[in-house]
Amino acid sequence: MAKEKKLSKLLKEKKEEESEVEEEVLDKIIERMSDKYREEGILTEEDSPERTTELRKLMRGERNYRIGQSSAKQLETFDNAFVKFFGKIYLIIEKPLRKIEHLIQDKVGQKLERDLVSARMNYSIEQYIALMLVGTIIATAVVFGLTLLLSFLGIMPVTFSLILTIITALIVPGIAFIMPNSKAKKIGNEVERQLPFALRHMSIQIKAGVGIYETMQSIAASDYGELSEGFRWILANIEKGVSTEAALEAWSERTRSQSVRRVVSHIVRALRTGGSLSDVMVKIAEDVSFQRRQKIADFAEKLNLMGLFLMMSAIVLPVMISILTTIGSTPQLQQYLGAFSIFSPMFLTMVFFAIVPGLLMIFIYYLKASDPGSL
Repeated sequence: MAKEKKLSKLLKEKKEEESEVEEEVLDKIIERMSDKYREEGILTEEDSPERTTELRKLMRGERNYRIGQSSAKQLETFDNAFVKFFGKIYLIIEKPLRKIEHLIQDKVGQKLERDLVSARMNYSIEQYIALMLVGTIIATAVVFGLTLLLSFLGIMPVTFSLILTIITALIVPGIAFIMPNSKAKKIGNEVERQLPFALRHMSIQIKAGVGIYETMQSIAASDYGELSEGFRWILANIEKGVSTEAALEAWSERTRSQSVRRVVSHIVRALRTGGSLSDVMVKIAEDVSFQRRQKIADFAEKLNLMGLFLMMSAIVLPVMISILTTIGSTPQLQQYLGAFSIFSPMFLTMVFFAIVPGLLMIFIYYLKASDPGSL
């Protein structure tokens, strides 16, 4: 027992010494990264302590995506005219929106923040929520004003005006929430499409004796689209002092692709254990190619169901409602078929100019979001 206690104590002391050494190395890396961010204008002296804490969390593996973020008040400094305009409006109505902004951050803030990082949208979580709220207010006000004008002219009932206004107030933030996730998935699909070719490229170079860092530089300089952009991001982090393994793992975290995560885990394992990286990459490339072929086959099967939905929403539904509207508008039948009174010419107008186009837009969005792309 005494020997076990002594051994346990020695192991504990060794771990503490290793921890101290790791902290010293971590401090040096964070200092270099902080200096780099200050030179680039991302960090200021005021927020330097807070950002240094965030850098430390990131380096320890506690994922935090807030590095280099700005407040919503800085939207008016953007070059984009629309963003600048929305930023000025936000500053005017900031106080009443603050509670809603905090509520959204508490409910979906972390997920939305990850989506923004994965989609490479250059907005902080605060800025994006501010843009979303201002955009919702402007869109709702425009729709309400136009529909109310049509109601005064007798073209549209006031009830429809209120319904369209409520629908707009719900759809605009819904689209704003979906956009980053959709863009992140699109980037992930593009990376997956190029991944087998890039892995074979890397395998050939490594087999020829080229180092892993030079191989990644070759991929970054090549024309692999989003994948090359990802490797450029990895190399930029390595140059700032992050280890190769940590940079690869951080990239896999921000890329919406299970294939990328599996590839990175195999590469990191091979780097740490000294395995044959070239052979590993060839096998992974074959697996990724097979999975993409399966995804394309599944998507082709879904197209049959999608075609049925398109026919129902674009052809059958409008024709059925046109027939029912004709029946409901016949004076001789109105006294016997009172239930058909809802099918008025105004309702038919709503179907043709609002409901059917909305269904078609949903169909097109689902089609584009589900498309895995070509091999």
